[in-house]
Amino acid sequence: DLAMSLSPLDPLHYAMLATRAFTHMSVNEDAEAARWAERGARAPGAHVLIGVIAGVAHTLAGDAVRADYWADNVRQRNDALTRAVFFRSFPLKSDPLRARLDGALLRMGIR
Repeated sequence: DLAMSLSPLDPLHYAMLATRAFTHMSVNEDAEAARWAERGARAPGAHVLIGVIAGVAHTLAGDAVRADYWADNVRQRNDALTRAVFFRSFPLKSDPLRARLDGALLRMGIR
């Protein structure tokens, strides 16, 4: 008789936190976006793209130290990650938001 137990942690919690960061970036609340993105990127099981979101949010918020930390983290985890991969994963319909994020990705060194 096998018993199944569920983790008390939602395995996609990091995604919810990163989505919240996106909502703040979409209304130019970059410091708040950075706070949520940081939480998402540090959550258990966070995907490398959540680290990208953290780097972007910190870049937009003007925190170069945290932005560099996440850019390095992303490079260590996947040095082949590109802006094209990011935008395929997050197909933003808002051209102004996409442009802001694209500029931040470039400043992070993600080509």
